[in-house]
Amino acid sequence: MEKRILGKSKLEVTTLGYGGMELHFLDENYASGILNKALDSGITFIDTSPEYPLSEYYIGKCISHRRNEFILATKTCDNMTGEGPLWIFDRKTIMANIDESLRLMKTDHIDLLQLHGVIPDYLPGGEAGDAMEAMREIKKAGKALHIGLTVCNKTPDLYGFPANYGYNSILRFAKWADIESVQLVYGCMTRLSENVIQKAHDDHNTGVVARGAIKSYSSIYAERYEVARLSELLEPGETKQDFFIRYAISHPAISSAVVGTRNIKHLAANIKATEKGPLSAEVYAEAKRRLNFVGVIPGPVDMKLDW
Repeated sequence: MEKRILGKSKLEVTTLGYGGMELHFLDENYASGILNKALDSGITFIDTSPEYPLSEYYIGKCISHRRNEFILATKTCDNMTGEGPLWIFDRKTIMANIDESLRLMKTDHIDLLQLHGVIPDYLPGGEAGDAMEAMREIKKAGKALHIGLTVCNKTPDLYGFPANYGYNSILRFAKWADIESVQLVYGCMTRLSENVIQKAHDDHNTGVVARGAIKSYSSIYAERYEVARLSELLEPGETKQDFFIRYAISHPAISSAVVGTRNIKHLAANIKATEKGPLSAEVYAEAKRRLNFVGVIPGPVDMKLDW
């Protein structure tokens, strides 16, 4: 599986990362099978969060003995008290998260610690605020080697969902010297951030991780796929999901596409698709040409195109 450099972090990650959210719904034996299958198949990037604590627990229980084989990313600002908002962007929450994550995952450091579900307006004081000061302190102490963030999606009623916050935030965050990577929604059906992702990479060497590449955030996606007649671009035996993964990693500024699953057969299929590599230049260009006709903002499509 291809590896790429995650921007200025210099971390080398596989183009397919494993997203650990789904582990929270599994028993230990199945979680162990998925995690070890991922590593045995060459995946070297695992992304999780305190928000799904069984995920961090299983990572520690099942693969901590293989810690030198993978880049470990988790998140912070997750409110684990059971009261109040899901995320709290303050020093107290950040410090509690990192210590619990290290304990659960049986490691002395996180490779990439990410502010979770954030936009610039959520951080009082911005780059000089308490949250970023706490992140820098954690990095200085060696508990986290690199600092990044994940951008929130918000709710389907907002214009441009699920990619609008990523589109509006990535370039603002890219200017912050301490932010080494940004994770945001991007894929074949969620292309709003396509150009700003490239600009963040080119202008600031920001590492970019795509999530949601195969997720159907809207019932309209199936119609848009059909209107663009993307099925005509599939290789023999290739599924729509395979194509979506390969489309995401065809973007030259995407270092890794994080895909989660609780199904070991789906994991194997995702790995097989990724191992085929990016789409050919011709297919990638044609897919973008067709998708341009249906737009980058999810919405009804009232035209039937004859290619």
